[in-house]
Amino acid sequence: MNKVELAARFPVIKLGASCFANLSEERLKDLEAHKRQITFQKGDIISKQGTFAPSVMFVLDGFIKEYIEGNGGKNTNLRLVGKGDFVALSGLFNNKVSNYSVMALSQVTLCLFDREYLLQVIQENPDMSFQLIHRYSELENSFFSMLHSHLYKQMHGKMARTLLYLNSFNTADCNVFEFMNRKDIAEFASVSTENAIRVLKSFETDGLIEIRDKEIHILNENALENIFQRG
Repeated sequence: MNKVELAARFPVIKLGASCFANLSEERLKDLEAHKRQITFQKGDIISKQGTFAPSVMFVLDGFIKEYIEGNGGKNTNLRLVGKGDFVALSGLFNNKVSNYSVMALSQVTLCLFDREYLLQVIQENPDMSFQLIHRYSELENSFFSMLHSHLYKQMHGKMARTLLYLNSFNTADCNVFEFMNRKDIAEFASVSTENAIRVLKSFETDGLIEIRDKEIHILNENALENIFQRG
């Protein structure tokens, strides 16, 4: 089997994980042999905060959320992860204990790589290291933006940012909001569920969004962006 044929059947390459694209045919075959594929159902806890995290995961299909567990069931959602992205990437370079929990928001299929094995591959392939550092930098910038919103934005600004962020995961045949309840959305915005519902209703009244059962459709993206910028 040549490299093109192997890449065609290797899901992480087909889904755009560029860090694997320039690996040798021998290494791709080795990766294929070392990966494990597993499917989780909606609501399954994939990884628990405070437990050992021996694997780095890649999403082949579905949506998961990474979140920090707080007291009294008050959680903070860190990010949504969809098809074609890594989960628990920070675990490669930090300690082996997970700093957050991971839950399936829909049926999810993951590709798992052993942490120590993947570190070995990275050390032997500078291009892969560069690609992962680039992705890690993108995540860091996203977390800084989220932190700034949580600390300095008012409730409407927080909700506007959250809706725009989650909406970026939508496709022509998938509305990501159908996989989340209002509590999930509130925990992405760091507001109470009651306040999230109230703001969503006001956005709908103002013609900025349309709500159909669990689905939320953005009607005026520019207006939401202005609300976020004004805070």
